[in-house]
Amino acid sequence: MSDEDTDDFEDEDRGDEEEGDDEPSPHEVSFDEDTEGVLVAGKRFSTGGMTRRQLGEFAKHVEAVAAKSGHALTVVASGDLTDTGPAPDDTAYAEVHVGFEGGRGGTYGPDTILRDVALHALERAKAVPDEVWAAVGEKLEGREREEWDEASVSMYFTCVGPLTAATLAFGMLGTKDGEGPGEYMRGVDMEQMPHEEGVWGLKVAYVQYESPESEEVDLGDAAHAERAGELGVPDARYFILARYD
Repeated sequence: MSDEDTDDFEDEDRGDEEEGDDEPSPHEVSFDEDTEGVLVAGKRFSTGGMTRRQLGEFAKHVEAVAAKSGHALTVVASGDLTDTGPAPDDTAYAEVHVGFEGGRGGTYGPDTILRDVALHALERAKAVPDEVWAAVGEKLEGREREEWDEASVSMYFTCVGPLTAATLAFGMLGTKDGEGPGEYMRGVDMEQMPHEEGVWGLKVAYVQYESPESEEVDLGDAAHAERAGELGVPDARYFILARYD
């Protein structure tokens, strides 16, 4: 986007600022700027009729519900919802997660995910009362509301930011020229340079901005033990690798 186009966009976004209205527009929330993978424990729905402005308003609504209920819920929407993505009143196609983060990263190299931390996030999500989840859904309409009402609490892996893709891997750190168990996986940073270090091991999940944008994942004891047995590495860990495409 050129500087001229950016200026036009920002001028339109500010609305009546020249008339003395300095209040930010409702869609101006902290959608993710960096290309990352994110683990989220909570509930999920797909947008199809919501604009970026409406999604921002929904995020503000979740903040209010969280503050009132004492459950620190947050919104993680897949893909690029920054100013390089859809305009405020354009439709925002995204997988929207509401819950607790269990880990994120991978922009400039593999980031370790602690399974205990992720599982604790899932415990917190499962402890959220039904009336709180219902209050979150009050801001939704149509198909989004139907999906929300039918959604179950689970662990999800998604990708956020511009041109994003991400891998949830289980294994050990290494380099492409080295050796290790399973397959070798590595990401690409936001300068489109391959990471110097990657992961040898198993691919637990892969998501991307084109599809799938979100995958349900199982980090429970049985699934973890099966992966560890297949890989044969006692000290294998979970990692997030992001890829800026």
